[in-house]
This record gives sequence, structure tokens and C-alpha cells, in this order.
Amino acid sequence: MANLRGLLGKEFDSTVLETAGQYGSYEKIRDGKVYNFAPYCNLNCDSSYRSYCQEYWCMPCGTTQATFEIWGGGGSGGGACCCQQGMPGGSGSYSRKTITSADGYGDMGGWCFFLKVAEPTCCSQCCVGIQGCKTYICGKNSSAQSAIGSNFCADGGLPGKTCCYAYWDTQFRCLDRVYWTGCGGYDPATDGPNAYGGDENIKGHPGFFRIYNTSSNCWAKMGMAYPPRLFDHDGGHMISNVKGNACINDGTFCQGTTPWAFASGCNATLPGVGGPSSTSCGGSCCYGYRGHGGLIKITYCSCWMGVNRDCAYHFCN
Repeated sequence: MANLRGLLGKEFDSTVLETAGQYGSYEKIRDGKVYNFAPYCNLNCDSSYRSYCQEYWCMPCGTTQATFEIWGGGGSGGGACCCQQGMPGGSGSYSRKTITSADGYGDMGGWCFFLKVAEPTCCSQCCVGIQGCKTYICGKNSSAQSAIGSNFCADGGLPGKTCCYAYWDTQFRCLDRVYWTGCGGYDPATDGPNAYGGDENIKGHPGFFRIYNTSSNCWAKMGMAYPPRLFDHDGGHMISNVKGNACINDGTFCQGTTPWAFASGCNATLPGVGGPSSTSCGGSCCYGYRGHGGLIKITYCSCWMGVNRDCAYHFCN
């Protein structure tokens, strides 16, 4: 990708060709063919086997390297009754594992794997939301299982939480990030879902809230957690405004200030993102919004030039 830092200051016509040649080259984000497996729908929670499981994903002939990346699902927000508000659900964890012919496996063509991608959670009526779902991969034959390991798994995000008068309590006013650390909440330094079995395993993050004016919920903002390795190494938070005192937390998820925004009631597409907790003030009880599903990304490549030339030409990188 072009180096913007290097392009700054290169404004003269005489330097255009030189600059384009020096800075205009592109680099591949991932080497190889990429296969993505995501939940069929982030609008509903269900136990549909066909929507979240793939019984056999098999490597094509001549595969000499494969990198598996997995993201756990996001935690749901907490529900709210009477006058409760709080922090959103947390993001899922991330794990990456690479297996190559250099490890002594040779041609891995025909190896098959079972894929289970995290489904979205249901919405939560309880003031403590629902833990995000797991994403994991298993080998379907002995060689594949030995290579991928017995516990290649990414846990789902922490549940959101609500309590009475959270956005109206002056002790939280103007604090940078409220996690309720030490008071039934989370410590962002240590709490978060884990990942296992990879060459790299990165924890997810809990969500948080901040409030600047305790006269109305509309002043509150939620720190919506996104998982590692989507945009950056460790993951982080996107800030979204709370929409008010009613059961309209879907609007918090879908505002124009967030990259997954479309409209109220949107089907957000980012994997592993935690759902917002509900707000209420003297009305009926409201459900916390669902946590989103996970993602599996497999990058595989081959430089095999054997007897099946059609296969080799298709998969050679």
C-alpha cells in the first residue's frame, strides 16, 4: 500500500514518476488464498448447526502452508429495569496458528477440519449480560488433529452489566472509563476472554461507559469493544452515544459514529463486537442487545507443481 508519510511533500511534477515508483507499490495483507467463515446472520440467536458449523473444510491438493485465525463472539449487553444503566458487553478473543510443510507434514492436501464459528448471543433480560460464544477448530483426521492441536479456541467476550442510577451517580461523572473495577465490574488490565492453542493468543476487552452530565442518560457514552487483529494488534473501543431512557439500545449500536453503522435495528457486520447494555428510567424492563458472532479466516498456499497442473496453477502463490 502506498506510504502516505513518504508521499507528503512530493508535490512537484518533476518528481511524480520517481515518487510513484518509490512509494506506489502495494503489499499483500495475507499471502495465499483466503477462506472466511462467518455466522449467516447477526440478527438472531439460534442453535442452527448448518449456520455456524462446517463439518469438513479440506485443504486443496499441494497445500504446503495454512494459517488459521479465529475470533470469539462478543458478549451481550445487560438488561435494565426501573432506573438501571451500565457498560456494554466486551469483545471476543483472538488466536492464530500456522502449520507448514517445514514442520514435517509435507503435502497437506486432503487434510480436513471441523469449523465452529461463534454464533451471536441472545438478548439479555438480566442485569448481567450473556458471555460471548466460542470459536474453535478441530482436525477431522489424525494428521490434521495433531497439527492443529486439541484446544485451538477463542473465547467470547465478557457480558455487559447494569446497576441502578449508574448514569445519574455523580461519583462516575467525568471519569475517563468506568469499568466498576473492584465493585462487581472488571479490571481492564487483567479481565477479558482468553484464547488458546495458537502461535499468538490475544485477550478480548471489557466494555466501559463514561458520563459528563448526570442530568440525563443522553449524556452518557458507551465504549464498544472490538476484538484484536481486526484494525490493530490488541483491539480497542469505539465510542457511541446512548440514545435515551427507553429500550432503544439498538440505536446505540447503529449510530453514524461507528464503523458498523447503518440505521436503527441494523445488522452490524463486525465480528466479535460486544452489544450495548439497555437503559431504563421508571418504565418497563428492557433487554440488553445481543453480542455479535465470531469469525474464522484461513489463509492457505502452495507452490506445488505436480501432475495436476490445473490444481497447481489455481493454488500456486
